[in-house]
Amino acid sequence: MSPGESVKFGIEGPNYPWKVICDTALLAEKIGFDSYWMPDHLVATGVRRWDALEAWSILCALAVKTKRIKLASGVSDTHRCHPAVLAQRATTCDILSNGRAILGIGIGEAMNLVPFGIALDKPVGRTIEAIKIIRRLWSEDFVDFEGKYYTLKKAFLQPKPSVPISETKYRPTVPLFIAASSPRTLRVVAKYGDGWLPANLTPEEYKVNLEKIRETAKAHGRDPSNIEPAHFMYVVVAKDAETAKKAMMLSGKMMLLSRPRILEKIGFQPPTYDFEMTFKLVFPRDAKSWLAKSRELPDEVVEKSPFLYGTPDDIIGKLDKFAEAGCRHLVINFQVSPRILKQTCKLFAEKVIPYFKQK
Repeated sequence: MSPGESVKFGIEGPNYPWKVICDTALLAEKIGFDSYWMPDHLVATGVRRWDALEAWSILCALAVKTKRIKLASGVSDTHRCHPAVLAQRATTCDILSNGRAILGIGIGEAMNLVPFGIALDKPVGRTIEAIKIIRRLWSEDFVDFEGKYYTLKKAFLQPKPSVPISETKYRPTVPLFIAASSPRTLRVVAKYGDGWLPANLTPEEYKVNLEKIRETAKAHGRDPSNIEPAHFMYVVVAKDAETAKKAMMLSGKMMLLSRPRILEKIGFQPPTYDFEMTFKLVFPRDAKSWLAKSRELPDEVVEKSPFLYGTPDDIIGKLDKFAEAGCRHLVINFQVSPRILKQTCKLFAEKVIPYFKQK
């Protein structure tokens, strides 16, 4: 990491309930986090509870309760509503928050689409078209668009998400962070993204993919420095290593079983693909079998996974590798119960964040 540079920190809160969400966002702002990310799901995942509140409604509510922290969707798909509607939702949040909204976009997950009869076919192609439309609605007076999935004729949005930066200049868009890790979606980031938000990469993977994005951005005439490199990750931090390990083990195994490609990457053959959550469905009725199958996984898979756990010093050492790889915005999902979420946030803010702000 270059001298004088610092890393931003975001926190992804829970899907539910409102009090925990609100308390977490207010605390995060108070203790030094830079951004708050709200999961954008129709349904959550869990063993006992699968509740989810609507993301942009929550972000707008937080907009009038907070003053400094950025407010982001983590992440929205472009299938559940027309891209013009998503653009308007982000614009509304941006205006209510006085320019603090971030629109996170990804290709979507089956759990939020298939049970409701929403198409999951051609997710990347649909997402690319939607991003183009959102960009144009934010920056042009009238938009004509003829695509495979969307058609617009003299479409317009007013007001636009513009925030004054001087008497005569304006920031014309909400920052658009794209969740991407495949070769095709990395190219989408390079062409259209203000930020890159992959999840659960190793530092080595992160560095290689960031270089690809920057090379592609240059090829399209973009300044790579205008693309903010972020990273989403699951973390448990505790005062002692054994407590952190114990807290991460079962939740880590459940997440790995729902993300079998991570198991494959670390050299472990997944015992089943039945609980893969991006393109398959996992319902509450599956919770007991998902939990039971997760318990069969050895601790070794979590130890080798990209999920981070340990003491503050352990976490600093692991996160520093991402900073060295080029990451400048770490978005943390703390894998702890709501009962200890506040104290975990405080420990992280007191012992981990200052290291990266002083560099």
